[in-house]
Amino acid sequence: MELGRITTLVILFSVLAINLPVAGQKSGSNFDILKVLKPALKSINRENLLAHAKTLASDEFEGRAPGTVGERLTTQYLANQFREAGLRPGNPDGSFFQAVPLIGYKTTPQIALTINGKSVPLKFLEDFIHDLPRLQKNVKVEVSDVVFAGYGIVAPQYGWDDYKDADVRNKLVLILSGEPSRPDATDAKKSDATFFRGDTRTYYSTRGSKYAQAAKRGAAGILVITDPEKARTYAIFKTFAPMEGMALKNVASSYWPAVAGFVTKKAVDRFAAQAGVDASELEKSAQNKDFKTISLKAKGIISISSKIRHFTSKNVVAKVEGSDPQLRNEYVIYSAHWDHLGKDTSLVGDQIYNGANDNAAGVAQMLEIARGFAALKTRPRRSVLFIATTAEEKGFLGSRFYAQNPLYPISNTVAAINLDAGNPYGLTKDLASSGFGNSTIDDALIKAAEMQGRTFLKESLDGDGGYYFASDQIEFAKVGIPAVFPWSGNEYLGKPADYGEKRWDEYGKNRYHQVTDEVMPDWDMTGAVEDARWMMIAGFLIADELKRPVWYPATEFRK
Repeated sequence: MELGRITTLVILFSVLAINLPVAGQKSGSNFDILKVLKPALKSINRENLLAHAKTLASDEFEGRAPGTVGERLTTQYLANQFREAGLRPGNPDGSFFQAVPLIGYKTTPQIALTINGKSVPLKFLEDFIHDLPRLQKNVKVEVSDVVFAGYGIVAPQYGWDDYKDADVRNKLVLILSGEPSRPDATDAKKSDATFFRGDTRTYYSTRGSKYAQAAKRGAAGILVITDPEKARTYAIFKTFAPMEGMALKNVASSYWPAVAGFVTKKAVDRFAAQAGVDASELEKSAQNKDFKTISLKAKGIISISSKIRHFTSKNVVAKVEGSDPQLRNEYVIYSAHWDHLGKDTSLVGDQIYNGANDNAAGVAQMLEIARGFAALKTRPRRSVLFIATTAEEKGFLGSRFYAQNPLYPISNTVAAINLDAGNPYGLTKDLASSGFGNSTIDDALIKAAEMQGRTFLKESLDGDGGYYFASDQIEFAKVGIPAVFPWSGNEYLGKPADYGEKRWDEYGKNRYHQVTDEVMPDWDMTGAVEDARWMMIAGFLIADELKRPVWYPATEFRK
């Protein structure tokens, strides 16, 4: 990028952040909104963001695992920060906390299969890993068969049912990751937009949706087929598998398969070969709407041994009251998960998963947005909730618990903005979100970007929108609240075109969910500052607009 454009943008950002007029009446123009937001935007700065991130990601906080001393230090810090900033307690009981009952489990699963009379080895970690087991200390289940169930999807609105009338009770179900697709008739590089949602993933593609379908049908177990050589999913969950997992307490009271998790493609190839089935044909058959489950003619036993503990964790909730006598009883949520992976004493050397970018940085942004809202002389019509959620790393448990046990009516909650990982690599000219095209929240993000002199990418930053299912916003969406997952864009000011891709790729390979995710000396928080200001402007627009955000017709969350 040429120097002239860079200089112009930097000057524009400075004007927006520092030289905005004083608060006044709300006429709806960009100029008047920026008048109102001047003190709040100015208060969001690099020093405050770094101070929060350094504290939360310090060794003293021991990786912020739920149910540990790290949780106690973290939740106290957050409540104190909300209180000092002038926010009200978010729980109607007068506290900043919502109790979240959890079950912790550390599990060793075993799967022993026999196919056509021959034992087929299946090794934990090497061949399969559990995600969520049945929450009992000891489980032993006889497997009457192993069946391939395509993608494991039942999606009536798309006319798709991989199970049809198949009986999978007491069977181990194997399914493909993702969802079926077919090429566009005019452009083979694109997916047919009339088939599911084309190039955009649906919620039906997630493992949570697929687990639920198998559990509903009484499956003994469900394993998602994954190729570790093509996707990092298996490696990520392989890190999680030996650690303590967590679940909401109410999960233990309903039927669940003995094991739900992942199995490698190589292991399935061995199963198929022993069963006399062409493994490559399995995936092909799953692309057809008339697909029916395929038996691998296997039997076996699933055994689970778990250490279980019951404890109560906390969401930290704060509130800024709206200005309108009626609309103040409606709410816009900002969320960011405070937890990370804790401490692993089996590691040599560094044992603490500090979680600096994931998600001390996102929490830092939320704290400063909250401070900004509390300082406003003219507040938006609706109230604004700030929820620091627990156990996101264990499956979005804090946000799921809030969605199932809301402190304020879901019907009166109009939007959710989730912050997960900040941008510590500098300022971007562009902005984006994962899952673009789900709701009219997009309009607020676009307008806020324009007010900063930045460009909003009218497409999902991650291509197929898969990140939309990978953090707390999904739990709000599942109960009908239009929700968004905003991100920085790709074009870093003053940097080569591939700068952002390289930095985030390096983070994904060398720091994400590793003990090396720490606050680094070269962190450049100018982008994180402007992104927080952007998200504050967008949230204010939503909270002050008379019309609520609505889902677009194509999204599955509209129902």
